[in-house]
Amino acid sequence: MARGDFAGLSNGKKMPEVRQELLTTLKNKLIPLRVLDEFKSAGVFVNWWQQIRYDLKTIISTGWHHSLIPDDYLVAAFFQAGAEEIETLEAQISEAQSELTEAVETAQEVTAYEPEEDETVNAAVIKKALKELIDDLKGSSGESARKELKNLQTQEKAIIALEKRIKDSKAALKTKTDELALKLQIKRRGGEEFKAESQELIRQVDAQLAGLDPTKKDDKKKITALNKDKAALEARVAKTGGILTVIGGRLTEEEARRLILKKLYDLASHELNRYLNAEKRGLIRVVENLWDKYAVSSRELESERNETLKTLDGFLKGLVYLG
Repeated sequence: MARGDFAGLSNGKKMPEVRQELLTTLKNKLIPLRVLDEFKSAGVFVNWWQQIRYDLKTIISTGWHHSLIPDDYLVAAFFQAGAEEIETLEAQISEAQSELTEAVETAQEVTAYEPEEDETVNAAVIKKALKELIDDLKGSSGESARKELKNLQTQEKAIIALEKRIKDSKAALKTKTDELALKLQIKRRGGEEFKAESQELIRQVDAQLAGLDPTKKDDKKKITALNKDKAALEARVAKTGGILTVIGGRLTEEEARRLILKKLYDLASHELNRYLNAEKRGLIRVVENLWDKYAVSSRELESERNETLKTLDGFLKGLVYLG
C-alpha cells in the first residue's frame, strides 16, 4: 500500500492525500492487534512522517534522486564484498595493535625500563631502550650476555614486525576505503557526470598553477602539492570507465526507487519497534511487580509443607491410622 502511495508522489499525487491514506492504513493494521491503542498507533505514524516528509518533497520535485540514499544502503546493495574486506582489515589492525601493546609491555619487563614522570611508554620509547641495551651487549663475550642479547633482539624484531604489519594493513585499508568511496561516487553520478566534475577540478588546479612562480620557495611547495592533486584527479578520470563497468553501470531510477522505499520502510519499522519495546518494558514491569508482591520462596514453601505434614501426622495418629 505505502509503496504505491509513495510511487504516486512523483506522478502528481499530493502529500496531504498520501499522508491521510497512510495514517488510516497504519491505524487499521495496528489497532486490531490490540498491542498499541489508537493514540499510540497514530504516534508511530506522526514520528515516522516527521522523519520522511522532506524526502517525500524531494521525490515530488526531483524524483527518485540518489541523494536520498545513504551510503550504507548502496554498500549493502552493490559493494558488500568490498565493505567486508574493509571490516577484515580493521579487525586485523585492531588485533595487531593489541599484540603490539602486549609486546611493548613484555619488552618493558625484559628491559626493566622505568619511565620518567608523565612519560608514555610506547613502541618508540621501548625500541630506543632496547637498542641501547643491545648496543651495550654487542661487545660482550659471556654466555649469559649472549643469551640476554638474543632475547633483547627477539623483542626488538617482534615490535618492528608488528609495526610493519600495522603500517601495511593501514595502507591497504586506505586503498580499499578510497576505492569504495570512488565506486560510490561513480555509482551515484555515472561516468560522464563524474568525469566532468573531475575535469572541472583539474581546470581549477591549472588556474592556480598559472598564478604561481616556480622560482619562489613558497610557490614551489604549492606547485608540488597542486601537481600531486592534479595527478590524482587525472588518474581518477582514467579509471572511471573501467570502474563503471565493474560496478554494473550507473544507479538506475528503478534501483534508486527500490533503495529509497527500503529506507522509508526501515524508518517506519524502527519507529514501530520503539513503541513495541516500550510496551514490552511496561509489561515486564507489571510482571515484576506481581512477582515481588506474591512470590514465595522455595524455602518458605518447603517449610509450610513440612508443617502441614506434621499436622496431618498428628491427625492420623489421633485416628489410630499411624502407630
